[in-house]
Amino acid sequence: MTTHGTDLAPLRRVSAQLYRQNAFRLTGVPLSATARDIRRQSDMLAILEKTGAPLPVPDLLPLRPEPSSADIRAALDRLADPRQRLVDEFFWFWPVGGGSSSGGGDDSRGADTGEDPALAALAAGDTQAAARLWAAMAENSDRQVPAPDAANALHNVAVLGHLQALDAELTPGSEPPDWVLVYRRWGDVLRDHQVWSGLEERIRRAADARLDADLADTIRTGLPAALLSIGAGLAAEAIAAGERDRAERQLTAMRGARLGSDAEETLGAALRTAGAPWADEIDRLCDSAVGVANGTRKEGLAQAERILTESTGTLERLDLLLPADESTRVRTRDRVAVETLTCLLAFDQARDRPEPPTESSVREQQRMSAATVRAEGVAASETVRERLAENRRILEAATQSFTCWFCEEEPGVSAAMEIWMHGDITRTYPRVSWRNTKVTVPRCSSCESRTSRRQGAAVLRCALYLLVAISIPTMLFPGSGGGFIALAVFAAFAALLVDVLAAVAPAGRREKARLDSFPVLKDLTARGWNRGEKPLGIGNV
Repeated sequence: MTTHGTDLAPLRRVSAQLYRQNAFRLTGVPLSATARDIRRQSDMLAILEKTGAPLPVPDLLPLRPEPSSADIRAALDRLADPRQRLVDEFFWFWPVGGGSSSGGGDDSRGADTGEDPALAALAAGDTQAAARLWAAMAENSDRQVPAPDAANALHNVAVLGHLQALDAELTPGSEPPDWVLVYRRWGDVLRDHQVWSGLEERIRRAADARLDADLADTIRTGLPAALLSIGAGLAAEAIAAGERDRAERQLTAMRGARLGSDAEETLGAALRTAGAPWADEIDRLCDSAVGVANGTRKEGLAQAERILTESTGTLERLDLLLPADESTRVRTRDRVAVETLTCLLAFDQARDRPEPPTESSVREQQRMSAATVRAEGVAASETVRERLAENRRILEAATQSFTCWFCEEEPGVSAAMEIWMHGDITRTYPRVSWRNTKVTVPRCSSCESRTSRRQGAAVLRCALYLLVAISIPTMLFPGSGGGFIALAVFAAFAALLVDVLAAVAPAGRREKARLDSFPVLKDLTARGWNRGEKPLGIGNV
């Protein structure tokens, strides 16, 4: 079974509304209805519309809410199109029992519900009884049911299960349908040649030149794509509604469906079609952002961030719908990453680079670096990730030079630390020579204030301890001499030492360790250089 070079038009328009738009369900006419019967039904509808009388309710699975007269008239019009009628017949119940079959008899296009006990049960509202009767006839283990009737029953079981599943999906609060069973039943229909022989016989007996002899094969070939496209649409709707469990149930059932030899390829095409609106949405976003960035380069950074932010939800939906290696998903993710970089490059070409850097320019550099990191995480292909990684490394190296080394968040130009280092000391009596350099460590005003507050707090503690040490003995033991005061001062110094070691020193050690780890200082220290503009003991030279 192949889809190549085949006209699949009869099933291209099927959707989750398949059974709610089925002409036989809407109008209640039997499959055996002739063109004359349909005209009579149309005339009756016109009379009811003029008189305002209530519309008749079909016996089989009437819709709730009831369809309008316009809906019924559109359904009658569809029955006038033999190809559309055949599709609606295929997705409705075929006669079983009473000696009728799809392959013979004058009523091969329909039957009274009285001839089929399952249809009679369905008309009475007992869908479970109808399903059991058709399932028993389809199994036909005792060979008591004619083969055409068994095939029709097999077909009806699939149609009823599919109809109930779609009705449940379209009815809020309904129990989740068993889509694995639905697809398994349709797989049985696809593999049952008697079903398709019956459809060919229906086409022959219709004797309509507009129905070609190969139409049964066309429907058989297109059925897997039609079924899976409905399922993919339901999965996409569930994802968009945030109903992840519902979407996963549908996707799992579709992946396990045995619907022909090309099932995997057909499923991929169905999922791509369902996800195409999301991919198109991202394409429009990228086109818009790049257009703005190329027109006004200074807007490039804002447009890069816009692409990353506004595409996040859509990419997440595509990720849930499509496999990781699916071409649409890979292409869309790569486009977001590449166009983000395009906007950043446009901004980089136009941005100001003041010397020395300002807080504003450093913040722009930080935003560029962060956007590149995000874009690298979005990219799906290795080639695009490598391109983003190269640009990220360049930006990170530049950003690190101007970002506070201590908090790693704020620009570090406002309160940068300047530390002299000296090394390569050569002593040639009586002269001493050395090399020195000034290292600038980025630090923000907040981190500088934090250090100042900590040092100020230490001084305040010291003063407080001394005040307490002097005042308390003086008040408690007036005129007792300096012995108590000296003892109290000693105790105060001991308490101060404990306080400093417990509260102040750890923070100071952490800050010193962080400072020592600054790459330039760390490298110089490893080469034997020391702090200070010159070696100890050297006068002004």
